[in-house]
Amino acid sequence: MTESRNRGLGPKNEVEHAYYSGMIIQRVRDFVKNDDRNELVNWGYGPRKSTIDPKTVKIGGDRGTNGIFTAFRPTNIDLYKSLLPKHLSMPEQPIVSLVTVDYNNGNSITRYNEGMVMIKGLCPDGKETWFVLSMPVETWLMMEMGVDWGFPKRMFDIKVTREKTVVLDKGITHLSLELTVDPEKEPEVIIPSGEGWGINNMAVVNPVREDLLLVFSYGPLSVQGRVYGSVKVSIDRNQPWSVLIPEDLVIPGVYQRYIAVGDSLIKKYPLSR
Repeated sequence: MTESRNRGLGPKNEVEHAYYSGMIIQRVRDFVKNDDRNELVNWGYGPRKSTIDPKTVKIGGDRGTNGIFTAFRPTNIDLYKSLLPKHLSMPEQPIVSLVTVDYNNGNSITRYNEGMVMIKGLCPDGKETWFVLSMPVETWLMMEMGVDWGFPKRMFDIKVTREKTVVLDKGITHLSLELTVDPEKEPEVIIPSGEGWGINNMAVVNPVREDLLLVFSYGPLSVQGRVYGSVKVSIDRNQPWSVLIPEDLVIPGVYQRYIAVGDSLIKKYPLSR
């Protein structure tokens, strides 16, 4: 969620990680309070001085954001509409995105796993974004940071592999994505704009100022590897969004690894009155 060139500021231990995370939390709080500012670039550090062509970036090993990504077009449109906040309008093509990733930036202190259940919506200016319905996370610090901004984060046990990602709530499956490799599925895969399946363009309603929609984005992305196939989806049927997802759902998806090579941006969208 906090992908950017300044993410974590390269902490050497947990104490530094908590300190730098606290700095970022306060910067976003100040930004939310300030009605004279509508955008926050790279957590307040400003834009990069130069741009990078994502096609030229090559990172070996397992470094990068990696996991299973999949999306589908829902049939329960009434529920979909009801889950969008009043700040967003219905897109021409509603899409549900399901993702579980390992944020591996090469630093074991800041590395963590996270999941997302998201639906596409339109901002007041007509731009697409992804409203977050559920965001399981496995570390307390990342949960507290996200909740402060409006992300619906809760603590879960999360495992991410190339074959299967599993999110458990006290032993109960909250979200599971199991990939069976099949290159012939490539033409059927829904790849949202930006290639991050929404996690690089997420929207939440700020809990302190509910009149504000905050859109967290970053990119462009440099995809370092992608494997196509079919994804078997399993979820907790007690969740309020569960009816969006059909029983025994198997849909095209990918395992991929990428890194962000551009700026991060938080943009405000006040509720129209």
